[in-house]
Amino acid sequence: MANKLLYSANPWIAHQIAVNYRKGIHWVWCSEYYDPSKAGSASAAAAIAPSSSPKELCDQLRAACDREDRHSPQIKRYRGTYCRLAATWLAAGEITKDQHDEIVAQVRAVSWRIWRPDVYLIPRDPIIVAGRLHRVPPRHRAAYGVELQIHDLHTDEFDIIEGGLP
Repeated sequence: MANKLLYSANPWIAHQIAVNYRKGIHWVWCSEYYDPSKAGSASAAAAIAPSSSPKELCDQLRAACDREDRHSPQIKRYRGTYCRLAATWLAAGEITKDQHDEIVAQVRAVSWRIWRPDVYLIPRDPIIVAGRLHRVPPRHRAAYGVELQIHDLHTDEFDIIEGGLP
């Protein structure tokens, strides 16, 4: 039986950007498993790459924040992603130039607090019934294991655990 929840690990700033500039709409990668490493070797979770594990992502973000790691590849990727997304949203007319500049300034800031991890706990059934849960094509996955996306997750459709789960 499938889990009743989907898990998505994100930096705190991702939620703030969605709420402040995207009308509360999130675009998330998610998993049926919080910690695939705890699954048995015969489980589908065992084939999920560490880079797609919500627990692993949280642990990496937490460690980078705690140590104020200026060379964290994960935070560098997030910075680049949000700068690119802001440019895309600006070009599409979804945000203003001022909002673009605010997003870019926020993600380029020296603050480590904005990168602290959050876990989104997403009830699975309503997303499936609405046809909004998408399987990532195998060529875009980090490994063999299933990876999922929700392209239009609303803020009121999930709960957040700040700092992740143990």
